[in-house]
Amino acid sequence: MKSLSKVEVKGLEALFYDELISLISGFTYKNFLNVILNACEGSSVKMNEIGRNYSIVDYGCGSGMALCKFAELSQGQIIGFDIGKTMLYRAYKKCKSCKNVKIFYHDIRVSSPFLVDKVFISFVLHGFDHKDRLKIIKNAYSNLKPNGEFCILDYNEFDFDSKPFWFRKLFNHFECPLAVEFINTPIKEILRSVGFKSFYEYYYYKGLVRLLVAKK
Repeated sequence: MKSLSKVEVKGLEALFYDELISLISGFTYKNFLNVILNACEGSSVKMNEIGRNYSIVDYGCGSGMALCKFAELSQGQIIGFDIGKTMLYRAYKKCKSCKNVKIFYHDIRVSSPFLVDKVFISFVLHGFDHKDRLKIIKNAYSNLKPNGEFCILDYNEFDFDSKPFWFRKLFNHFECPLAVEFINTPIKEILRSVGFKSFYEYYYYKGLVRLLVAKK
């Protein structure tokens, strides 16, 4: 029976995660990640203007792909959270030369004491049920300084049933069942209920993927 959640990436998938993501995205993911981290126009604190002192927490940092990019953009404190041992090992190895990066084994459903300018989460939120998503969103709100931003890179909201059969088949094969529920969830309403005030949205891969920036 397929698990409803896919919170922790394990085994061979973790070992070759970067390569799999590159393959699935048609070898566009590295450039796509650069665009995400460098072109958040409209955000009050642009990713390409992070400067020397902005601090960032990456929820579910995985193999550290984003952490290394953040370290290039800011000399402020860059923090990564994950619970996957193989992914953490890869992140430690990848970011070992980045003096401002700290990586922790930490479950993002549990609160942490950090106070930062940005919280970033990439293709992680859809792997949790509603109750746990709410915990994560509340934790992000608590981790942010006034006017800080929660940057959520994940699937956009769309009508899954209207998509072609091949798309639904592939999506169900590679994703957990909670992902289908996620794309029908009004995330902005949940963010507002927690206290986030305003939003910026950017769309990629023909509208299937969205960067949602929520301002505290």
